[in-house]
Amino acid sequence: MKRYYVSVTETLNKVVSVDAESEKEAKQKVQEAYDNSDIILGSDNFAGETIEIEEDDQYYKSTDNEYDGYYQHID
Repeated sequence: MKRYYVSVTETLNKVVSVDAESEKEAKQKVQEAYDNSDIILGSDNFAGETIEIEEDDQYYKSTDNEYDGYYQHID
């Protein structure tokens, strides 16, 4: 049986409103608020997931061996 390394990526999404002179300024203000933890995303903001086979299995295999079972294993 072959071992596969599979990535699970969750996406969180939250829409906020901001007053600004331009789109650029709006993005900057929101980025700053996010960086300052003024915007918190949690499980209520779940927007989906992707599950994909990792192609570079040699990298993951060597890391798994080097750190004695680094990745969670599913039977």
